[in-house]
Amino acid sequence: MKKWSKLSAGGLGFLIAVSRFLWVQNKDIYTREVTYESPKIPKSFNNFKITQVSDFHNTYYGRGGKHLLKKVKDTTPDIILVTGDLIDRRTPNEARGIKMLKNLMEIAPCYYVTGNHEVFYKNFLGIYEKILNTGVYNASIHDFKITRGKEAITITGIHDLRVLGDLETNPSIFSDYDKMLEDRFKNLNDNFTVLLAHRPEEFERYSKYPVDLIFSGHAHGGQIRLPVVKGLYAPDQGILPTYTEGTHTLNDSTLLVSRGLGNSRFPWRVFNKPEIISVTLKSK
Repeated sequence: MKKWSKLSAGGLGFLIAVSRFLWVQNKDIYTREVTYESPKIPKSFNNFKITQVSDFHNTYYGRGGKHLLKKVKDTTPDIILVTGDLIDRRTPNEARGIKMLKNLMEIAPCYYVTGNHEVFYKNFLGIYEKILNTGVYNASIHDFKITRGKEAITITGIHDLRVLGDLETNPSIFSDYDKMLEDRFKNLNDNFTVLLAHRPEEFERYSKYPVDLIFSGHAHGGQIRLPVVKGLYAPDQGILPTYTEGTHTLNDSTLLVSRGLGNSRFPWRVFNKPEIISVTLKSK
């Protein structure tokens, strides 16, 4: 009996340790701080702060999302970028996602683009309307100019490509997306330009245009991260994906990929804490 008691106690202790580990991995939000320097950044925007919130997926972060909101507030942002997947299409909780967006807007002006989960949600037009009714700036189809004195920067964005349909039913989706990108960005000027685009795997497409700093999510950090190998899997990139987190450069564009905040089909993160990104602009 004593042997079985010891085994039971050991098993219980192991389960508690694993549960604690998974809780920390999935709920302890990390703030990644980035300094971005460029001669295109106007002097009046030196030390301008941008915070990115991505892939919320209706995740519970305390009552009213208080833990996430505190993390965002602590970054003292001038603007907040919400780069898609505010909801999760498989476990929709519209109220939680909308409430989180409204609370973020009380901290700083918010700019939003759609993610694949909004687009694939059974009532896309309904949730899209509710999101826009919060008063958030819809960068999916509009450009915005932020001015300080006589100087300005541009915020732009693009819908998730699945707004054009499913690959299985629309084999020309990437050709159509190229046309959408061209139409969206044909009027960009020489301002320092920030792009919101949910999918990092389309970085090569984005970098063909005069966009300087790109914010993406979607990859969930590769879900499970290991030394050397890093992210194991990301949607639409598959096994050993290229873009799961961090900073990447191509042509004259820099891509920042957020690990995001929530999960979807696979419910756990391992060695891959949820994160927000805080970027400080520096005029070079």
